Amino acid sequence: MSEQNTNTQFMDYIKENLTGDTQRNALAFLQHLISIGMTAEGSANDGRFIYKGVKVCDTYFGSSSNNPGYPEPWNVWMTDDYGKEIESVPFDDRMREVAWANVLACDNCGADWCAPDKRRIILGRGFDKLCVSVMSFTAPDAEAVECMKKLMEMKKHAIDIGK
Repeated sequence: MSEQNTNTQFMDYIKENLTGDTQRNALAFLQHLISIGMTAEGSANDGRFIYKGVKVCDTYFGSSSNNPGYPEPWNVWMTDDYGKEIESVPFDDRMREVAWANVLACDNCGADWCAPDKRRIILGRGFDKLCVSVMSFTAPDAEAVECMKKLMEMKKHAIDIGK
């Protein structure tokens, strides 16, 4: 499946299955990722975004009735530290608070990939025992989507400069 087809499939799935602010926020995030050169891989509602061969986030759009244990109506998981801010992607205090509110502590779920991490610094603040997915945004509102966009721009910049 080509990358463009998957991007289109994500967009079509969101338009057909989400409504109102939830749909607008999901489309705004998806369109931003595409506009900065990121491409989707996976099924129409469950996958990841890739930039220059590097995974930048995992996504899920849909209902947990189809996949028990998955949040609904959409979720984005990010795995990077975001330890240092990048001058070209400024974060104000409110955006930092939004990011910190979505930091994901590990609850030792027992999954094969579960490995509580050591202390990590996220946008200047230390956190202990984090999940493999450092941040989890579930049904993000417009403000959280703006924060997520900035985090993706930071990730893109880090990949572009080889960090």
